[in-house]
Amino acid sequence: MDQRSHIVVIYTVAGGGHVAAAKALKEILEATGKHRVTLVNPYVELMPELDLWARLTGRASEDIYNQSIIRDGKTGLYCLTYYAGILLNFRLVYRQGRKILGDYFAAQKPDLVISVLPMLNRVIFDALQDYRDQGNAPAAQGAVLITDWTEYGRHIWFPKGRDYFAICGTEQAHQRALGYRNLAGRVFATQGLLLKPSFQSGPPADKAAAKQALGLDPSLPVVTMLYGAQGSGRMAELATALTAMAPRAQVLFLCGHNQALAKDLGQRQWPFTAQVVGFTDQVPAYLGASDIFVGKPGPGSVSEAVSYGLSLMLDRTMALPQEAPVLKWVKRSQAGLSFRGPKDFCQGLAGLLGQIEQGAPPPAARPNRASQQIAEIIEAILHQPATKAP
Repeated sequence: MDQRSHIVVIYTVAGGGHVAAAKALKEILEATGKHRVTLVNPYVELMPELDLWARLTGRASEDIYNQSIIRDGKTGLYCLTYYAGILLNFRLVYRQGRKILGDYFAAQKPDLVISVLPMLNRVIFDALQDYRDQGNAPAAQGAVLITDWTEYGRHIWFPKGRDYFAICGTEQAHQRALGYRNLAGRVFATQGLLLKPSFQSGPPADKAAAKQALGLDPSLPVVTMLYGAQGSGRMAELATALTAMAPRAQVLFLCGHNQALAKDLGQRQWPFTAQVVGFTDQVPAYLGASDIFVGKPGPGSVSEAVSYGLSLMLDRTMALPQEAPVLKWVKRSQAGLSFRGPKDFCQGLAGLLGQIEQGAPPPAARPNRASQQIAEIIEAILHQPATKAP
């Protein structure tokens, strides 16, 4: 008989942060030998028929987010309208969604349900309470692991009710969770957002060797451009500006799942050494060889970059509403620069490259220990007495 606890992790493929956190949880927790982990995307696997955006537009809500908001950069009013539609969607289908999730939990029999997505969590934990009320798993627990820097609005990640725990990877998120009375005594903190263990080691002891391992010149700075797992057409615009600038540097274009972008950049002629890479699981190796990170202010990407001690150049025009706290933190902590247009980008990059050429020390790496801490936190949650929601 399998004595391992069963943990269900609920995620979405809206951007790359949620699925990355879900996969990290599975890798870390199953490596302990104490748990088996099931990942489920409810929007695709359990209740696609409840997707309001799919009904109205013929496009799944995840596709709209990944293609229109992230890849095409519709981060303003279009994005806010999308979010409002998602919240309305959950209100309209609350009962159906609760029933579907409750039936899923009854079939899966989890000991713990962890959500790494926002907005849906009240429905998730009400469904979990229905599962508890069946009497078969009265001690089943629930938890939210926030993958944003903090909440964009009240109760977006942390709904009302004392029926779950909160796991926070930034001081801002931790303080927000501590401010909710319903979470008193139920908040855990990690040193950084949860990243895969492969990001744990921090900067390499020999960066020159790390550059050589990728076929790069160890004497020249390396700029890595990464706009998340979905990529972005914005990279093509910045690549054109770089071609005109012709910096004395090497540039890595990590295009993620955006095959059209990778094809476009792969066909260009560059006045500097450049590598164009599609979706890869070797991001730690590329960051380890880099000096400057260029991209959108995604919480996961920024967390990865600062753990390697890279200078940051973050694109303000591509910032999602929930990413504004990342930009504020970067400015406050002097971890890097932000830019708007290609001209602003080139000026900022020239300044950073000049500092490197003059021998200025790189930013101090900020260690991320979340992947080392999360298993102990999960054990603590599993051994807490279950509490019914009021």
